[in-house]
Amino acid sequence: MVEKLGQFVKESFSNGPTKAKIIIGTIAMTVVVVTAVTIMSMRKTLVLSIDGKEETFVTYKGTVKDVLQERGVELASKDKVQPSLESKVSEKETIKLKTAIPVEIKSNGIKVQVQTAEDTIENMLVAEETTLKEQGIEFNKDVDEVLPSLDSKIEGGVSVQLVKVETKDLVEKQAINFDTIVEKDANLDISVQKVKSEGNNGEKEITYQIIYKDGVEVSRNVRSTKTILEPQNEIVVKGTGQVYASRGGDTINYKKKLNCTATAYSNHSNTATGRTPVRNKGGLSTIAVDPSVIPLGSKVYVDGYGYAIAADTGGAIRGDKVDIYLNSSSECNEWGRRSVNVLLVANPGEW
Repeated sequence: MVEKLGQFVKESFSNGPTKAKIIIGTIAMTVVVVTAVTIMSMRKTLVLSIDGKEETFVTYKGTVKDVLQERGVELASKDKVQPSLESKVSEKETIKLKTAIPVEIKSNGIKVQVQTAEDTIENMLVAEETTLKEQGIEFNKDVDEVLPSLDSKIEGGVSVQLVKVETKDLVEKQAINFDTIVEKDANLDISVQKVKSEGNNGEKEITYQIIYKDGVEVSRNVRSTKTILEPQNEIVVKGTGQVYASRGGDTINYKKKLNCTATAYSNHSNTATGRTPVRNKGGLSTIAVDPSVIPLGSKVYVDGYGYAIAADTGGAIRGDKVDIYLNSSSECNEWGRRSVNVLLVANPGEW
């Protein structure tokens, strides 16, 4: 266009001075008008919002960066500007600037201070991920804990506590204690208890889920239990009867067992019950008793002597004392005085 305008002026001058003056004036006016229109088109009314505080002004600058420089706004590295610095500005547009503020982040004894202009704690942690890793802090928002919460707004003076949460499985083996099964046997004395079969512990495998917070265990829960070896129960036989094993190996059922001092007597013709005392090794012999302890007429068994009838009494036989009948004085001397078990086998009238 400029070349054509120059050609037009040259031709006009060649046609005469008056015409040339008119043309020059026209051109000058055109340039002024075009310039004025251009300047007016560059004029814009904008709104600058800095941390929520708004200011309206007029500018002829074309980009966000130029506008901020014109307003004397200096940006720090972590400040956030919308639109971007390279964006063209247009009439009535709002430029938003949020200045970065300091935030302290603590994690397992480590403290890091960062500058951030992010709106929430979560956005700040994402933006500062690299910086935190360089300082030895790694954060997994899906597992780890954060106080205040991730969606909390960032305000001045905020301090963020990160808690590293780890979950681990621990497998342990434990014994399964065997049970003791008691089988009752009326043919054994109540004092008898014997092991029929030995018990053996089993073994189980337990998997625990352990949660650590900053390396410290805070909970332990059982995830699964698996039996590796079944226990074998111990079987014990326990007597429920009153059964005595004599020195001869016989078992004797009894009603009452007494530990008595036994002496011996002989050469008597009658007893307190009117019976003739006898010594019958294969049957029933005669003994003298205290009737208040062993009723007269009872069937008894004296260990080392045999079965007998409580048929006699004696002035010296009191309490847990008995006097067995033997056929001769020499046998009595041989017996002497000894401690024996006396079993009440049957009461009078029961046999």
